[in-house]
Amino acid sequence: MQLTHIPTGHGGAVLCLQVHRDDVWAGLYATRACGAPQEIGIAARRTGAQRDGQHLVVGGQAFPFHRTQLRRAIAWLDRHGVRTREARA
Repeated sequence: MQLTHIPTGHGGAVLCLQVHRDDVWAGLYATRACGAPQEIGIAARRTGAQRDGQHLVVGGQAFPFHRTQLRRAIAWLDRHGVRTREARA
């Protein structure tokens, strides 16, 4: 399992990303110190991540990002074998 916390660029919110052998998990926390996520997205396959404008979508759940942090999250996923594709219009 690979794990990271990436600031979203919206207040103190952070997105925890976990890449497992077959799936991707994302949890949005109000702050790094929060005990429980506000939103969760789980993609059953490593191909279940998308970029939709300024959002990273994992398992159908959209997480808002500032542009710079979104690029950082996509680069991290790519380094760990998760291909993030552009959402269809």
